[in-house]
Amino acid sequence: MGIVARQASRNAASILIGTLAGAVNTIVVLPQAFATFEEGWGLIKVLTAYALIFAQFFHGGVPNAMVRFFPRLQENERARFLLFAFAIPLFGSALLSAFLLLGGHSAIDLVNEENSALLRERIPELAFLSVILIFFFSINGYLSARLKTTFFQFINETFLKSWYLLIATTYLFELIHFDQLIAAYLGGYTLATLALLIYSLKLGLRFQTGTFGISKREFASYSLYSILDRGAAIIVNNLDSIMIGLIIGLQDVAYYTLAFYIGAVAMIPQKSIMAIANPITSKALGEQDPNELLRVYRQSSLLQLFFGGLIFCGVWVSIDEVMHLLPPQFNGGKWVVFWIGISRLFGMMTGVSGGILVYSEHYRLNFRLNLWLIALTALTNYFFMHPDFFNMGIEGAAIATAITFLTYNGMKVVYVNMHFRITPFSGAYAFVCVLTASLSLMTLWSPLEAQPFVAILIKSTVVTAAFALLAWRTRLIPLDLLRKK
Repeated sequence: MGIVARQASRNAASILIGTLAGAVNTIVVLPQAFATFEEGWGLIKVLTAYALIFAQFFHGGVPNAMVRFFPRLQENERARFLLFAFAIPLFGSALLSAFLLLGGHSAIDLVNEENSALLRERIPELAFLSVILIFFFSINGYLSARLKTTFFQFINETFLKSWYLLIATTYLFELIHFDQLIAAYLGGYTLATLALLIYSLKLGLRFQTGTFGISKREFASYSLYSILDRGAAIIVNNLDSIMIGLIIGLQDVAYYTLAFYIGAVAMIPQKSIMAIANPITSKALGEQDPNELLRVYRQSSLLQLFFGGLIFCGVWVSIDEVMHLLPPQFNGGKWVVFWIGISRLFGMMTGVSGGILVYSEHYRLNFRLNLWLIALTALTNYFFMHPDFFNMGIEGAAIATAITFLTYNGMKVVYVNMHFRITPFSGAYAFVCVLTASLSLMTLWSPLEAQPFVAILIKSTVVTAAFALLAWRTRLIPLDLLRKK
């Protein structure tokens, strides 16, 4: 099948296992474990959200820079390049730690009074998790540059989510208390980062002083501009949780997290495909191969849209039954699931448009787009959630996310078309959009209302069979999709 197909399929397997573990944890274990302490779950989510956002800024854009520049270097230059590259997240970690440990308590005062005490006492844990994530993503940059994405996906998806399930289960049965749960949660990320480091060393990660064939000024400029490439999506995905904690409360973060997870399941294809499609996009741009670039652009878009639409429909048609199975305080997120699922489809429909911009000479444009995305996300979340404006609570946060993702991804497609004269659109693309919209209407069908598990099985089976049959009859998905030429 080639390197893309092989690694995409392996990545999908890791992500599937991680998704199952995450689903059991998020839908079954955590709601029960935090049934009387929802703000505790919200605290873990907000700490993680802050750490993920800090990591995107303080790794200095090094992961993307390694993907862009590492393949262009001679073998004897790479160890020198890596020493310079990893010095940037090391400096960023020191800077962030000093800020959080010396001034973090003052920053936490921005949080509403009800929740500030919970966050204030967790500043050391926040600093530790942020530093761990800085190196977690930086090491992944090296692995992506080597086109070795499978192990990272296993660690990021299967190991971390299974670990969280394990420790949450022990907390549910009162085998550990909340402080120990936090410590174990941080320990999981520490183990994950160490595993990536050991794997990278086995692959040949080495550091050496000396010069290399890339201008340090060019590297620094690109790194800074690429900070907000894929990191922008991470920032946006976590900014709403932080703003919910600021505007509404930590307990609502828990409610939103559960519904968000269900809606975001549609992203499974994106995670597995883009992990390897982005490096191939960078290579096609470096080799100035427009045919390969167009092929990866269109096929990645179609593949993600097809399987993302399939998963979204499978979830949405059974959403009423799913909500019925949740604890009462958690079953009000139906429309959060819808809007988050739609926002994820918006992102998947555009394929590697972001990668085309960030790995080309137009990376400065991508930086400006991502700044605009973050600003729009903050603004729309504020207006849709704040009591003085639309006052729509967590549903408002989900609508804000959908609006920003639609606008942002639409602009990327426009800019790629302007500069490269290519689009992801085709007849098959339009057919999948119509198919997804049509099958989503099955949510109005309510068979066996007294048996929600059976109803979920029936609806999901019908949707999957319809997608599979139509794809086979129309030859919608070619067998060589994303195969490396």
